Amino acid sequence: MGVRIDQLMSLPELKDLKLVGGGNGVSKVTRWVHNVETPDIVQYVQNDELIILTGIGVFEDSSSFIKLVKGIIERKASGLIVNVGKYLSKVPEEIRELANEEGFPIFEVPWESNLAEITRIICGDIVKRQIEESSYQDLLKNIIFFNRITYEDFTKRMSAYGYSYFNSFRVITVAIDKLEEYLSFKNIKDEQSIAYIKDNFLRAVNGAIWDPRFQPISFLQKDSVVILQINEKDKFIDLTMLSQIIRESVKHSFADISINIGIGNAYTEFNEIKRSYNEAEKALKVLKAEGGSDETIFYSNIGAYKLLTEIENINLLKEYYDDTVGRLERYDLQNHTDYSKIFHTFLQENGNYIQTSHKLYMHRNTLMYKINKIQEIIKRDLTDTKLRLEFYLGYLVKQINYFGAEDKKY
Repeated sequence: MGVRIDQLMSLPELKDLKLVGGGNGVSKVTRWVHNVETPDIVQYVQNDELIILTGIGVFEDSSSFIKLVKGIIERKASGLIVNVGKYLSKVPEEIRELANEEGFPIFEVPWESNLAEITRIICGDIVKRQIEESSYQDLLKNIIFFNRITYEDFTKRMSAYGYSYFNSFRVITVAIDKLEEYLSFKNIKDEQSIAYIKDNFLRAVNGAIWDPRFQPISFLQKDSVVILQINEKDKFIDLTMLSQIIRESVKHSFADISINIGIGNAYTEFNEIKRSYNEAEKALKVLKAEGGSDETIFYSNIGAYKLLTEIENINLLKEYYDDTVGRLERYDLQNHTDYSKIFHTFLQENGNYIQTSHKLYMHRNTLMYKINKIQEIIKRDLTDTKLRLEFYLGYLVKQINYFGAEDKKY
């Protein structure tokens, strides 16, 4: 946990800080403050630390100053505060240019400023926000999972976040796509590094939706960030645009990570928050079933899946799958054929032989032979619209529940 640098800049106690470079990086998160004076101790700088420099160790050697700044950038520090007036008159232009290139915020603060007090203010704000974030994360979890929060409690707690009334609630879930593959690709195995990635993922998402008037309410759930969007119409929020902003923010922190975003419906009643959460999760489940990657999906647009995701009787769904698609898949398994895939493509192409043959890279005559063979196997007329609908739903049931010919999930 930490605080965005632009949030620190808004503190009246830090009004003497003057941004002189790297302004495009002020959305970075800082987790603590570290004093560094010479390049040889840069190795001790940690990720997301805000560095304070008096200049005593570099004021007579510009190359050392440049080396120090490059070093703390490489160590992924969040920014630099330079105490100017005694050892350094100002931050040199070449370092300002470096800061701008790297998106690394650098501030000047007058020598007369009390660095100990600045450190205390920054660290105090970080701790305060950590406590507040934990509190509001617990609040949202209790609403969604445990039903322990009353509307009265909610309004009282949220008033401190700038909300005086509520006219809509919507849950958005942002999920890392194929996290295990990403970790394997990066050769990341230790729990600490994985936790760090997830925490930074949360920060990137929160950074995208941050509003100085209304704080975002979210929490990390496994490999997803769950967001409660409040009074979105009053903020003139375009959810498609917001999804893109979230995606760009995550890409800025993790270039190799793709995310899927599920968006539940908006409701006017507090007790519908959990419903919107379930819808966002179902939307993501559909996206995963369809093989979507780096996409946004609204629950309102999931079509026939909307009916299927409301059926909780998994045995009933399994029975329907077995009676339709399962029959073809068992035949394929026993005879080393691919009729199930062919029939699925045929249905997706609305029974059009030419389009299906092109999609499967199969000669039209070969396709016609195999479709006739499928008709023999299932002993049903494939020109029957009702039959096609039954099997199409069977494929949807298979995808959303990961059913397979051997009753295994894959």
